Amino acid sequence: MTARGPTVAHVVLSLDVGGLERVVLDLAREGRALGQGVSIACVERPGALADEARAMGVAVACAGKRPGLRPATVGRLRSIIRDLGPEVVHTHQVGALAYAGPAARLAGGIPVLHTEHGKHYGSRARTRLLGRLAAGFASRFACVSADIAGEVVRRGVAPRRKVVVVPNGIDVGRFADAGGRAEGRAALGIPADAPVVGTVGRLSEVKRQDRLIRAFASVAGEVPGARLLIVGDGPLMGELTGLARGLGVGDRVHLAGYQARPEAFLAMMDVFALTSRSEGMPLSVLEAWAAGLPVVASRVGGLPEMVVEGESGLLFDPEDEPALAAHLLGLLRDPGRRRRLGAAGREVVGREYSLRAMAEAYHRHYVELISGPAGLGIGER
Repeated sequence: MTARGPTVAHVVLSLDVGGLERVVLDLAREGRALGQGVSIACVERPGALADEARAMGVAVACAGKRPGLRPATVGRLRSIIRDLGPEVVHTHQVGALAYAGPAARLAGGIPVLHTEHGKHYGSRARTRLLGRLAAGFASRFACVSADIAGEVVRRGVAPRRKVVVVPNGIDVGRFADAGGRAEGRAALGIPADAPVVGTVGRLSEVKRQDRLIRAFASVAGEVPGARLLIVGDGPLMGELTGLARGLGVGDRVHLAGYQARPEAFLAMMDVFALTSRSEGMPLSVLEAWAAGLPVVASRVGGLPEMVVEGESGLLFDPEDEPALAAHLLGLLRDPGRRRRLGAAGREVVGREYSLRAMAEAYHRHYVELISGPAGLGIGER
């Protein structure tokens, strides 16, 4: 721990509930432990997690941007940044960078470290143009996986000399022994001895929980007592509920909605599945590993970087639902393999993806940016 670290203002669109926003709160908490002065600026609205940030002693300010292109937001953010007085501005996702980057420059040339949490530049030329323009305001362009970094360079969004990889990290101890398995299952109507497949994530098209429900429906006939537990909320709640009923497994699929303590629900699971069509470096897999769960995940984004096939988890091609079903069925029938994969995942997350490792990596970048150009490139952390 340093006697005094740099002062940092994180900038996000909002502090609504989500993986990116949780990373920002974790960085704020851990940054304070490292001696940083931390604040958060929201471009659009404070969001549901703003009070949690304030409870930690972190100042939260909001520019109140309305929908659409709002150039005046740059001026409001400049005033906010001046009031907060950071030595470094840390933006998260390109929308935040597009407004906070110019604002930081107008506020006195404050260096900007940007983090890209997902892949956004493959489909639309307009998004790539926005990314290129915004990236010009970033002194350093961090990506949470090498896969994202490769896209950023390949699409010409940021030059290779600016791009670094900083993997996500989590508070491993929070998930290691959450307890309450029997009580939690009883509250949801899940038998204590039922084998449970589960997932955690927003109920949106990109997460493709529909694939998981269809795969589970085929597994359910082979493992009559099996249950599926889906934790999260979103626009597809009704559609997914209807799909489960239509497949005849409505009474065996439990949609628990958003939960502030996902660790308590991971403790109820025996197998964790992530069926997204696109991912960066998903926190949900790290959390499942920390909970000692075997992971089955789609072979997309940064997941092949994280998961060693057959050693720390199982991967399937995202369109191959039979392969997903086969992986789930195999694990439900083999408790020994579940334990081995879960133990391997727990060892990986503790060694490579801890919250402290992530926070210290960013801390080094902050110090380097304040001190002057460091000339880092892809692969350096």
